[in-house]
Formats: sequence, C-alpha cells, structure tokens
Amino acid sequence: MAERAVELSSKKQRSHSGCSRCKRRRQKCDERKPHCGRCNEARVECEYSVKLRWGGRTFDRSRFGDCLRGSVRKTGDSPDGFVYAASVPRRLQRFPSLSITETGLLHHFAEEASRITCYGSHVQKELCQLIIPMAVESPALMNATLAWAAMHSVAFRGQINGASNSIQFIASLKAKSIEHLRRELQKPDMGHGDALLATVRTLCQCEIHSGSDESSTWRIHIKGAKALMNAIERSQRHRGTRPRLLYRWYAAMDSLTTLTSYGNSTLFEVGGSSQGIQEGIEDVSTYLDDYNGYSTDLSHVMGEIGTAVTALRQGSSSKDDEIFGRQADVLEEEIFKIMERDNSSELIFYPGVVERLTTQAIHEYSLCNQAYQHTALIHIRRQLRRLPRNSPQVQESVRKIIECVSSITPSYGLSPAIVITTPLFSAGCEALGEDREKIRQLLAQLYELLKIRNIKLALEVLENCWANENVDGDWGELLRMFHRSVFLFELTHYCRSK
Repeated sequence: MAERAVELSSKKQRSHSGCSRCKRRRQKCDERKPHCGRCNEARVECEYSVKLRWGGRTFDRSRFGDCLRGSVRKTGDSPDGFVYAASVPRRLQRFPSLSITETGLLHHFAEEASRITCYGSHVQKELCQLIIPMAVESPALMNATLAWAAMHSVAFRGQINGASNSIQFIASLKAKSIEHLRRELQKPDMGHGDALLATVRTLCQCEIHSGSDESSTWRIHIKGAKALMNAIERSQRHRGTRPRLLYRWYAAMDSLTTLTSYGNSTLFEVGGSSQGIQEGIEDVSTYLDDYNGYSTDLSHVMGEIGTAVTALRQGSSSKDDEIFGRQADVLEEEIFKIMERDNSSELIFYPGVVERLTTQAIHEYSLCNQAYQHTALIHIRRQLRRLPRNSPQVQESVRKIIECVSSITPSYGLSPAIVITTPLFSAGCEALGEDREKIRQLLAQLYELLKIRNIKLALEVLENCWANENVDGDWGELLRMFHRSVFLFELTHYCRSK
C-alpha cells in the first residue's frame, strides 16, 4: 500500500497554471513567464489569469458577473496571495445601435479577424485604432468591417454566433455597406474621405479573401478607390496628415493591379499614378513597407513593369520589341539597385517602426521583400524579355522565392507570411519538376493556417496548369476556365504566351 502511495505521488500531476491562450486552445503550456513557449513562438500576448467561480458558475455567468462580463482576472502575485482586478467594459455602451451578434463580430474583428490582414502586432493595433473609431461614425465602414469579421468567423468556426444563415447575413452586411457608401459618395464634402477609403479597402479585402465567383468585383473596388483618392487629394491637400496605413494599402494594390492587368489598361483611366498621390503624404519616400512586406520603391517599379507589358501586348512590330527590350534593361537595373541596397545593408523602415520589431520579424520582412524582388524579375524576364520558362534566370528566381518563403515561420497571422501568396503563385506558374511539389506544400500549409479561400483556389489553378500545360500550347485559354480565383486569376494572364 505504501509503495502504491509512493507511485501515485511520483506521477506528474496535471497543472492548471498554464497561460490563458494555452488553456483556451487545450494545449500543454510550459508555464514560462512572462511569455510561454507557445505564445512566444506565435508572437502573441501571453497572459496568466485565474477565473473565479460563483455558485458553480464562472463569475461572468453569475448574477454578480452580469455587470462585469468576465473582466475579473488574476493580475499578479504577492507574499500574501494574489491580486484580482476588474474593469467595466464599455463595448455595449459605445455601440448601442449594434445587435448582440454585431457586437460580437466587432470584438471578433479586433481580436481575431484583423490578425490575418496584419504583418505584426503593432500593425494590428494601429489598424484597430484607426478602423473602429471611424466605423462608429460611418455605417458604410461598420457594415464592411462586420462582413469581414463574419467571413473570418465562418472560415474558422464554421458559423456566426447568433446568425442562422451565414451566407445571407454576410451578403446583407455587404449590401448595406455598399448602399451607405453610395450615399456618402454623393455628398460634395469629402470630410469623411478616409473612412470611405477604409470602407473600399475592407470590401476589396472581402472579395479577394473570399475567392468570390465574381472575378472583377475586387477590381471595381480598386477603381473606385483610385477615384476616391484623387477626390480626397483635391479637397484635403492641406488638411494634415493622412492615415499611412490606408494610403500604403492603396499604393500597393494599385501597383499589383497594374502588374497583373495585362491588356486591361482601361482600369487606370481615372487620375494619375499612386506615386504622385503618395507624394506629400509621407516625409520618408523609400523604406521597407511594414504594411505590405516589400519596399515602397519596389512597389512603384512593379507598377511600371505592368504598364510596359500592357503596352507591349498592344504592339506587334519588331521596333516595339527593341523599345521594350531597352525598357526591360532599365527596369531590371532598378530592381538590381533595390536588391543591392536592401539585401546587403540594414533595412530601412518607416520612422518608429523598427523599434517595435523583433530580430526575427525584421529577418522575415527581409525574406518577404526578396520574394517580391524575384517576383518582379520573373515578370520582366518572362513578359518583357520573353525568355523561356526553363531559362536559368527564370528558374533562379523560382528557387529563390521558394527558399525565402520556406524560411518564414508559418504563423496564424501577424506575420509577413500573410502576403506571400503572390510570389508563390508567380513562382508556381514557372516552376518545374520537384519545385512544383515544394510550392504545393507551401500553399497547402498557408491555407491550413489562414483559411483564406483564395489561397486554395490559387493551388487549384496551379494544379490544373501543371496537369494541362501542353493542351493546345496555350495556358491562357486553360486558365480562363478557372475564373473563380478572383485576384489570382488576373495574375495568371501573364501566362498567355507560355
């Protein structure tokens, strides 16, 4: 009997002192402080708390807790025990017009949905501090934000708490957002221009991440954003600093749209380039953009590449080929200068950003930046120089993209990993042999982490391209069959000549 007691006492007892995140996810916690191993690896806030129970119920579900809603938690240890703190949340008082379901979605946006659109915790904080206050004053932005949160909830939870029909609920939110947006745009005063631009950004984000069957919807939003940007610039040129997050998003989307819109130049009829709009908004013109994962001047060069390829496709003479061959030389030289600057010296970030980044985060930003550099080189060499897919220069960029992406730690948001789909897809269109399997695995892993349907559709397009690349010798005809892929469908237009 004594031996049995010794045996039982020697067994490791289950600990209940893990951090809140590990408990919530039912994962073993190493209980290191101030950050446990799992939270440190995921780069999220680690918090140790103790939930009180009252009459067999947690405090927030007791009669006492109705007024506090779960805000009682253990905040620290002392020789005499520990300290509990409580604060009365103001979420319901701030948004009395929202239903319980909508309030829950707004909270879900701040805590979860915003993670997979941000490249670090500092960006997530800045995004929420920018969007939520504006959403309170803008029904268009509020409904768009709730729609995005609802889509994320369905992707990760399979449902929206309080909504019986998720599809109709999301469609209703987007419809209300668009209706309010139309009303606001009819007003001559652009005093809420930033909120309207944030609305367009969120609606565009919804379409891109959903993999909607309407392949041109997100492009319509970008075209609207361009007109809106010009209107804001005309009416508010001297009204103070504009939100850098919104304007950098627009500049990046404008460049990527140009890069992937060969033969679709009508999209750019409205206004000038994003480079011109951006001037005067920032006091630093060239730096590694912590919102988009690559340098600001690389973004501009990618737009120039797209413009050149569109013009080349519209011409046909040998003289045109010579002209664009020289332009390819110029653009390639610009990329090489950017690579020499960014890859051989300390990265330059926007003032105040680098202090908020870990060494690993800076390294992964560098990897993401390099992946986009080689994406640009692929477009120059395949579309302007018209090199064959198996040329050493093209395959070198394919392998470099795979190497960079493989070195970025897989993460559920708050990482440059959220923007590597475009480089992976570009490399996938050119990959040969075992490199295709590597890209297949990387995209599948990315989809499992982020649950963004467009990533899954990107892989489906590549699988069909790899299986049918020799059909009639025309990849473009094959890829048009997979128009469901929204953003990535447009990326595949550059494969027409393969």
